[in-house]
Amino acid sequence: MMQKTAVLFVLITALVFAGIFTSCGSGQNADAPNETGAVAEATAQNKPDDAEPEQEQNPLNNSPQTAGSSKIPDTNESAVSDWGVADAPDNTHNVETENSNTGTDISRIIVDRDDLLFAVKEVKADAALGYTWKVYIENRTDKNLMFSFEKVSVNGVMCDPFWAEVVTAGKKGNCEIIWMRDTLEERQIEEVTQVDFTLNVYNDDDYAEAPLMHDPFTVYPLGEDGAEGTDKQSAPPARKPAETDIVLIDNDDCAIIVTGFDPENSWGYAVRLYLRNKTEEDLIFSTENTSVNGIMCEPFWAEIVTAGHSAFSTILWDNAALQENEIAEVNEISLPMRVYSDKDIANPYVEETFELRP
Repeated sequence: MMQKTAVLFVLITALVFAGIFTSCGSGQNADAPNETGAVAEATAQNKPDDAEPEQEQNPLNNSPQTAGSSKIPDTNESAVSDWGVADAPDNTHNVETENSNTGTDISRIIVDRDDLLFAVKEVKADAALGYTWKVYIENRTDKNLMFSFEKVSVNGVMCDPFWAEVVTAGKKGNCEIIWMRDTLEERQIEEVTQVDFTLNVYNDDDYAEAPLMHDPFTVYPLGEDGAEGTDKQSAPPARKPAETDIVLIDNDDCAIIVTGFDPENSWGYAVRLYLRNKTEEDLIFSTENTSVNGIMCEPFWAEIVTAGHSAFSTILWDNAALQENEIAEVNEISLPMRVYSDKDIANPYVEETFELRP
C-alpha cells in the first residue's frame, strides 16, 4: 500500500513540475525578443539615417532612385541607379508625357503605360560577354507579349544585339541585352555614348494583330554630355579609308564601299562592306540575281541602315551553295545592288550592277 502511495505521489509531483516548466517556457517566448530580432533591432538603431545599401560598382551609377508609382525591383543582381538619359523625340509613349505625376525618372524607366513597362535596371560597360543592359519588363495585359529591338545603332553605327523576349500575360521578367565585345570592336566602338533603337511589342500568339508599340527611342548611357564631342550625334564617326577599299558608290545619298574579301571565312566566301546612309530616310541595301564565276549563286543579303547612320556588313555565299555549283575558287562576282527607302520601294536611290574581281 505504501509503495502504491509513493508511486502516485511521484507521478503527481512530476506532472505539477512539467506544467510549471511549460508555462515558464511559453511566457519567455511570447515576451522576450529572440537573438535574431535583438541583433536586427540593434543594427537598425546603429545605422546612420543617410546610409545606403551596398551596390555593385557601376561606372554609370551617379544618383539614387527617384520615387514613383512604378518601381523597378532593387535586387542584389542589379541595383537601380541613374545611368543616363532616354529621349523619345515625337514619341508620346514615355514616362515624362504619360506619367509626369508619378515622379518616375525616365533615365531608368523608358516606357510606363497601362499595358506595359520597359526599363533598364543597370548598364555594364565591361560584362563577361560585352556591353550589357539589364532590363526589367512588365506585361500588364491578358496576352503573351513579345518584346524586341529593331533598327539598332550604337554611336551612329548599325549594331544589332538580336534581342527578343517573351513575357506571358500578367507576368514580369528580367533579362539581358548584350552587344558582343567583338561586334563592337569590329565597328571601332570603344565607349558607348548613344544607342538608337525601335522598341517593338506585339501579341506573340497573333502576329497579324497590330503591335502595341513600334516606336523609336534614343538613349545616352553617359548622359547627353557624357563624353566630349559625342552628345546627340547627328552622324556616325568618320571611318578612315584604306588603300584596299573599292568604292562602288559615294554620292549625296549613300556610300557602298568594299573593304575586303574573305575566302577563308568558316561559313563560306565573304565580301565585307561599309555602308553609309546620308539621307533622312531609313534605307535598305540589297542584292539579288548575283553570279559567281558566271554561275548564278545567291547570298540572300539585305541590310537596313537608318537615317544618317552607317553599317559594317558582310555578304556571304555559304559553303553548301559554292559546293553545289562546283565553285572552288572565286574569281569574279557580278553584284547587282539596289538601295531604296523602306517607305518607297518603287523609286530606288541606287540600281546598278557592279563587277568585282577579288
